[in-house]
Amino acid sequence: QSVYAPQKVKRIAQLIESSGATFVDASIIGPPPRVPGRTRIYASGKHANELQQLQNYGLDIRVIGDEVGQASGLKMSYAALTKGLTAISTELLIAAHRLGLDEQLWNEVSSSQPELAAILTRSIPSMTPKAHRWIGEMEEIAETFQELGLTERIFYGAADVYRLVKDTSLGKETPEERNRDRSLSEIITILSDETASN
Repeated sequence: QSVYAPQKVKRIAQLIESSGATFVDASIIGPPPRVPGRTRIYASGKHANELQQLQNYGLDIRVIGDEVGQASGLKMSYAALTKGLTAISTELLIAAHRLGLDEQLWNEVSSSQPELAAILTRSIPSMTPKAHRWIGEMEEIAETFQELGLTERIFYGAADVYRLVKDTSLGKETPEERNRDRSLSEIITILSDETASN
């Protein structure tokens, strides 16, 4: 699945439509559709309703508007939240580890932000084998935000975090190879050690 900034999707749509073909902007939110009800496909554009026929085959298609760029914009905003939070959290947990404060920080997060602790316990371990794919996505989000007159720097920074993770032993694993019994603490220690400059 390619993920592009809305302004890029609009340019792609113009190219495709100028050849006489039909274009629908669609974005996937959620995991690969192995379990019903967990994966959503948002669609926008003049012909988005035609895509809804796939609901007859078990896909959750949600038309959100008739403008190309709306589905991509939703994906950019949602991924900015989920994957942006994962990037920020990965970096700050490595920082706390290097400061010798990882246990104290995690105790505080678990106590004062238990919902966040639960999210990070799931999101960071599943991110490491996908980090290489998320670099480009963060850069597309940066371009989206810049086009809207917002700062793009946060998401170029998130791309840098994923670039760092990509080159570690954890980043080189596939999602299938990942050791699901590895604790978050172990993961942060590995990432810290393998990215430390000599």
